Amino acid sequence: MNPDPDGRAPGARPGRRRPAGVVGRPAGDRRRGACVAVGVGLMAFLAACSPSPDVAVDTADVTSATVVQTVAAPATVEPSQRRTVTSPTAGEVAERLVQDGATVAAGDPVLRLRSDSADLALVQARAGLDAAGALADLSPAPDLSTLLAPLRQQVDAVVPGILDTLEHEAASITDDQVRQHLVQRLTETRAAYERTARDLARAEADASRAARRATSSQRAVAEAQRQQAEAALAAARAREDALMLVAPVGGVLEYASGPDRGPVAGDLPADVGGLLGSGPAVGPVDVGATVVPGQALFTVYDLSGFHVAATVDEVDAVLVEVDQPATVLVDAYPDDRFEGHVTRVGIGPRRSDSGGVVYPVTVAFRSLPDGIRLRVGMTASVEIEVERVTADTVVPAAALLRRDGRDVVLVVQDEGDGGRVREVAVEVAALGEDTAAVEGDLAPGDVVVLSGSEQLEDGDRLP
Repeated sequence: MNPDPDGRAPGARPGRRRPAGVVGRPAGDRRRGACVAVGVGLMAFLAACSPSPDVAVDTADVTSATVVQTVAAPATVEPSQRRTVTSPTAGEVAERLVQDGATVAAGDPVLRLRSDSADLALVQARAGLDAAGALADLSPAPDLSTLLAPLRQQVDAVVPGILDTLEHEAASITDDQVRQHLVQRLTETRAAYERTARDLARAEADASRAARRATSSQRAVAEAQRQQAEAALAAARAREDALMLVAPVGGVLEYASGPDRGPVAGDLPADVGGLLGSGPAVGPVDVGATVVPGQALFTVYDLSGFHVAATVDEVDAVLVEVDQPATVLVDAYPDDRFEGHVTRVGIGPRRSDSGGVVYPVTVAFRSLPDGIRLRVGMTASVEIEVERVTADTVVPAAALLRRDGRDVVLVVQDEGDGGRVREVAVEVAALGEDTAAVEGDLAPGDVVVLSGSEQLEDGDRLP
């Protein structure tokens, strides 16, 4: 069933509207009201310029009643859940593990893909981990302190003893001048030895520290490369694991089928042909079929329950709230009216086919009679009860007129021959399908003009 030009499903009543002064009067009604006003003005002008037959006037009583105001919107039947699984990478279908139309449980394997790029990434990641291990196995940096330590030890073992012997011999020399000269030279030599010993000790310590730093840096680099290689391997394995696609929820599975891409796209490589239009790069999801990232592969429908997804006009949307009662009409069951209630009012707007703004509204069924077999996507409409008012003054909706920016009714005074009409301004509290709850200078039992009121003015006599 195709929607009407204004975006409503055929057979769906338009949303109930509030006259001026009541929140929620839609722009569409204002445009229609303007057109009606122009039409009424034109009719009045023609009536004033030419004779016209007697006006046929119908009347109705003002009553006390309950008025139910509703908002109507087109809708479609939806399952409890529908989850579509897309391809995570470019590749091809390697194996179909479930038949089309089969019932699956959440987590059941459905489709296995094959991807050359994923296989290559796994090989490269493993090679990177091997290279990191080889770096960690390299010999540590050489420690030169092991060469300096023996040299320092030899110097410490020999030089002090020689100097001590020479100093002892020098003390036995009788020539004062020679002895003093020799003692001075030995003192200078001992000082030079002590400086050399300190320099050797310092060089030994520096070499040891340098070796430790080099080995620590080498180990840090090796550890960083190992961690990086392990992360790359984990990512490659996850990508390889992602090639096994599973059912995200339990339900009935349906594989995607590609659109007819025409002879030109069919003769081109998949990655080029896929640029010529939206949708999959190939046809049905069969073994060997090429897939591209983001391509829909299959959908799982949870048919354990149903609801309807409605689109409500932006002006009516301000009246709709969660838990409001609703009536659902499904085109496939024209003689049935199903009870429901609003479970969600969308925040983000959408564009209707006619270019207007609509909001998604979800309506859940309260219960479904035996024998009702709903299918996904069935066309429906909803009537949402947005207000229920019990009032002492209720008039037929057809009695309402829009004059000078006000809502008015024409009240009949001294009904009968010579009776006159009095224009009474009213505030509309609720506007139902056929009646309106109003507030104004009215009382139950008053008589209002129902038809022919467009050609009557305040104070006119009834024909």
